[in-house]
Amino acid sequence: MCVFTSLIEAMVDRGADVLEHLGAKVDRLSRDVFKGGLVRSKRPVRSSRRMREALENIGELADRLAKARDVLLGVGRIASFAGDVGGEWITAASKKRLEAVSKDVASLGDYETRLSDKIQLLLDAVLGFINIQQNELFKILTIVSVVGVPPTILVGIWGMNFKHMPELDWTFGYPLAWLAIIASGVLPLIWFKRRGWFE
Repeated sequence: MCVFTSLIEAMVDRGADVLEHLGAKVDRLSRDVFKGGLVRSKRPVRSSRRMREALENIGELADRLAKARDVLLGVGRIASFAGDVGGEWITAASKKRLEAVSKDVASLGDYETRLSDKIQLLLDAVLGFINIQQNELFKILTIVSVVGVPPTILVGIWGMNFKHMPELDWTFGYPLAWLAIIASGVLPLIWFKRRGWFE
């Protein structure tokens, strides 16, 4: 009975060590996520790679945490069952030790729940950062398309091969066309700048 109780206690100690190790990893990942380590790079490719790695790490941590929770639940059930059923052949000292194991499992279950909540928060934060990065990309694409459309329209109109185009007979038609094309591209940039899209 002493060997059985010692094995149960060793399993709980091992589970506590695993949870402590996972807690340290979650804290490190949390610092990386919330201190700007994921989006610190100006290059979107590097940020995307870091976010992908963060998602993989979060998935691995969640998987290991689920396995640790399953083991601790099993150990807790074994200790509770042995304490309830084996009342005749379990010594008083072993019964106290099994009760302590059940309490330890309950407290480790609370700690595991806190770690699980923190991992969920990290997952939500990383997905939020990914969403922000996608919004930034769409903002850039919007700026490029809005800036590029007016000059394209003007060039398309003046590039048509009609016989009667009054601009062709103007003395300053060619420079004015260039000025209109450049202005149609610069004016949207100025508008976006005033709206704060480049910050």
